[in-house]
Amino acid sequence: MQLKNIVMKNLKIVMLLAFPILTFAQNPVIDLKNYYGDDIVGAYFKDIDNSLNVFEGTYVYTNGNEIFKIVMIKKNMQFNTVCYEDLIIGEYQHIKNGVETINTLSEINTVYINQRKHNINGNALINNDNRQWRCPQCNPDEKRFRGVIFDELNHRTAKIFMRRTQENGHEVMKVKVNVTGKTYIATEGPPPEFSLPTGEFTMIKQ
Repeated sequence: MQLKNIVMKNLKIVMLLAFPILTFAQNPVIDLKNYYGDDIVGAYFKDIDNSLNVFEGTYVYTNGNEIFKIVMIKKNMQFNTVCYEDLIIGEYQHIKNGVETINTLSEINTVYINQRKHNINGNALINNDNRQWRCPQCNPDEKRFRGVIFDELNHRTAKIFMRRTQENGHEVMKVKVNVTGKTYIATEGPPPEFSLPTGEFTMIKQ
């Protein structure tokens, strides 16, 4: 009787361990480069070539009395309430005229139910002919990053584009922030300005 109980207990453990594998065997694993924004329930959009890895790190932009710092981390197999995905998340610090306007860096290790709640998030890999930010100087097979950045101070959103390259012997991130988001707290009059740097600028890897 005791032997039977031990066997049954071990069998249950094996079944529990095997269940996620069997479940995923029935769902597709799709190369992230072939992801065009259409979520498939239960699928895993995987960064098979590790193209997102080059965007990880800490980067700083300085412009006179303005400092903008971002920290980027790659997260694997994150569930976004519909499917699984490899994802870049990030947080930032902004200083202007010697005054820190906002600092969300402490939130970088926060684990949300949906990790896209981080103030920088995304996983789109774009080519050099992408109409939102063309890059004729990019290599033909080079991939750049497109995501979303949320201005937590004024509750506005923008698209953020990044290209990892070298400049004067330093690893840098070429960045474009394009304010198109309509999200903001409803107030009288026009929405507040986007409080973070916008346009195109260069950030130095730390």
